[in-house]
Amino acid sequence: MEYLQVTVVTTTEASDLVSCLLIDEGSEGVTIKDPSDITELLKSGIIWDYIDDSLLTTDKRVYVSGFFDVKKDLSGIYEGLEELKKNCEFGVGSLEVTTSLLHSEDWENVWKQYYKPIEIGKVVIVPKWIKRKADEHTEVLIDPGMAFGTGNHETTSMCIRLLDAIDLKGKSVCDLGCGSGILGISAVKMGASSCVMTDIDRQAVDAALDNVELNGVGDKVKVIQGDLVASENKFDVVIANITANVLIRLSSMAGELLNDGGTIILSGIINALADDVLQAYKDLKLKQRLKDGEWQAFAFEK
Repeated sequence: MEYLQVTVVTTTEASDLVSCLLIDEGSEGVTIKDPSDITELLKSGIIWDYIDDSLLTTDKRVYVSGFFDVKKDLSGIYEGLEELKKNCEFGVGSLEVTTSLLHSEDWENVWKQYYKPIEIGKVVIVPKWIKRKADEHTEVLIDPGMAFGTGNHETTSMCIRLLDAIDLKGKSVCDLGCGSGILGISAVKMGASSCVMTDIDRQAVDAALDNVELNGVGDKVKVIQGDLVASENKFDVVIANITANVLIRLSSMAGELLNDGGTIILSGIINALADDVLQAYKDLKLKQRLKDGEWQAFAFEK
């Protein structure tokens, strides 16, 4: 099946109006590529991840795309854009229109060929559609449709390796910035008695909830949307696979999150900021340090 993609070049201010026009013309949804979204996110101070350099661009144009039947008459779209250009009180950009055909080719399933089970120590991360013979590994099922963490990235695999070195039996765990939930779920399936997962991203929370259900650990896991866990909560193990700057901010309350003798696992640390993180956590005992490519991870004990 083919779809007609209609893309309009506009401005941040006019993107909502262009989106409404395309939806009124029959598009079931729109996509918006707006460089200012990245700029505002960086300014907000709440981002928990690194920004790929490819997303930082000097092109300030905004691209709004709608999706239609290939036989769609575009005259209504052109007329609406012309009216917008005449009547809008702020800049709307060029309103240049481009079209292209999208071939579905069952793309929903084609991408699955790139996901295979990943063995990390005693854990094996398995895409939910793959059936494998049970063995000595702890199997964690994952739906990688929303790529918040699938075990492929070095920062995730180092966290699992550090978890693997801990006796998790009966331990309480907190997974800060949980993404897909892969780390908290792994901890529970490796023996932890409970896990609280948090993330600021609603889509990540939804993905984590889906994966919790997929692994049948809902009775031991709580997933919440938010920044940091309230200080009155204490855990035996805390996992934070986020960015170095956020980890440094977290250091001031790390002791309050941990029970005596507890462990905090930190990852998502680029090599250039590793010493800064070590300095921030100097009051805790460094138990283990891992390095993989451009990334490092630490395990500290209270």
